[in-house]
Amino acid sequence: MNGGRDVDSTAVMGLVAKSACSAHDCEFVALTKSMGFALVTEGARIVRTFPGTAVTMDGLLAGQ
Repeated sequence: MNGGRDVDSTAVMGLVAKSACSAHDCEFVALTKSMGFALVTEGARIVRTFPGTAVTMDGLLAGQ
């Protein structure tokens, strides 16, 4: 990525293999995990599948 951060393809494919989420969604999960951030999303499947990494906006505001 120009001016950005590369995402570990092996990590992405590992997440894809263990979930029902798309590779596109798993790229965001892998990126936020590698950076130590929470992924704020309204994607219910992502939040259910990756509860330690993904949180909804309401969850973030509630301190989850």
